[in-house]
Amino acid sequence: MLKINFLGDSITQGARASSEEKNYVSLVGKMLNAVSRNYGISGTRIAIQRVPSLKPYHDKYFASRVKDMDKDADLVFVFGGTNDYGHGDADFGNIGDKEPTTFCGAVDDLINELLKYYDQQKIIFILPIHRVNETNPYGSAKTIPGKTLPEYRDAMTTILNNRGIKILDIVEQFGKAEDNPLIADGLHPNDMGHQKLAELIVGYIKSQNNIKDLWDLKFFHNNNNNKLD
Repeated sequence: MLKINFLGDSITQGARASSEEKNYVSLVGKMLNAVSRNYGISGTRIAIQRVPSLKPYHDKYFASRVKDMDKDADLVFVFGGTNDYGHGDADFGNIGDKEPTTFCGAVDDLINELLKYYDQQKIIFILPIHRVNETNPYGSAKTIPGKTLPEYRDAMTTILNNRGIKILDIVEQFGKAEDNPLIADGLHPNDMGHQKLAELIVGYIKSQNNIKDLWDLKFFHNNNNNKLD
């Protein structure tokens, strides 16, 4: 059976979904008849937090959790960055940084950590979707101005392209956050939003030309409705 890991923050954990079954991670598993594993933790960031948060689990930055994920995944999706923009206190940094103390360095460090356990072709980063006030340099809770969310997306795109890592860009397909019926609170998808996320991810998986090279044919022979071709 196809096995997929999802590493992320509150959106991946299932914030604003009315039940676990309606979280996009669970829906992807159901739609593909796959094992879909959720490694989302609310409030977490890609970069290290310099000043500890009031809730320590918020400071479990992405790379520190990779070692605890199941290693037999056929695909690994990483969906984060919005909290780095919103309330993280790490410097944005520069393309070429290598340490997780800056956002740019943390993306590179996360890639290195993932490559310790997974083949490069199995790793896909999902760019952060739109959120309300995403051009505010103070994010949602910063005391010192920084970069906008579009600048975070641009940096991720550049670093991932430089490293040859796949990108799933659903930003415009998901739509602006303002008055979006898919978003509950200006940031987190509601049930319809989680359904949309699942459909976009499944559509991406089905679109990959090399998909049958990645997985054994046992994933395709049980039911024609579950075939990924």
